[in-house]
Amino acid sequence: PRMGRVEQANRTTQIGLKPKDIAGQPWRLVFALQDAGWWLRQDIIWSKSNPMPESMTDRCTKSHEYIFLLSKSERYYFDQEAIAEPVVSVVKAAHGVGFGHGSDADERSRGRVRDQVKFSDANVTVPMMRNKRSVWTVPTESYAGAHFATFPKKLIEPCILAGCPEGGVVLDIFFGSGTTGEVAQALGRHFIGVDLDARNDALQRERLRQPSLMLAAA
Repeated sequence: PRMGRVEQANRTTQIGLKPKDIAGQPWRLVFALQDAGWWLRQDIIWSKSNPMPESMTDRCTKSHEYIFLLSKSERYYFDQEAIAEPVVSVVKAAHGVGFGHGSDADERSRGRVRDQVKFSDANVTVPMMRNKRSVWTVPTESYAGAHFATFPKKLIEPCILAGCPEGGVVLDIFFGSGTTGEVAQALGRHFIGVDLDARNDALQRERLRQPSLMLAAA
């Protein structure tokens, strides 16, 4: 059940926050994981181009969430090339002209582009691919099933591609409607999904061929 305003305010005060303070999640959880021995390698911003409207008048509408890259050891699997981003321009240094993706000059330059920047007296060509940036702009995605907190498949594709080799196993301990499993299957990975709410089982079975691992609520 949803808490009333008074009950919510009392609960906020009990955990050391003032009324209208944000709780600071998920950063508090991430710092606790660091204290427990995990390596925090990066915070990634999910920028939503179509965020949920809000009626607040004393702050900005929230249009982002966080994704955290954590590891249980100093060295870990990370496929940088699998999520590399395309470079879409070539600069003609002699004339100061930029050519956008798809132009004739850009297409001719592709044959010259290799693993490093190359210079000539006429132009500068840059690598066709670059390391993925830490801000991911992905629109939210509607879902017809009865689940209120699904995330878009495009959001977790790079997580799986970079973090799990083909044929490996992806673990999602908040499986929900099964989006992670659906994407893992499409990318040639196996998955294990864990969810305490048995009401999500029908949604998972609808989306997945592999039965999910369900844990009964205590």
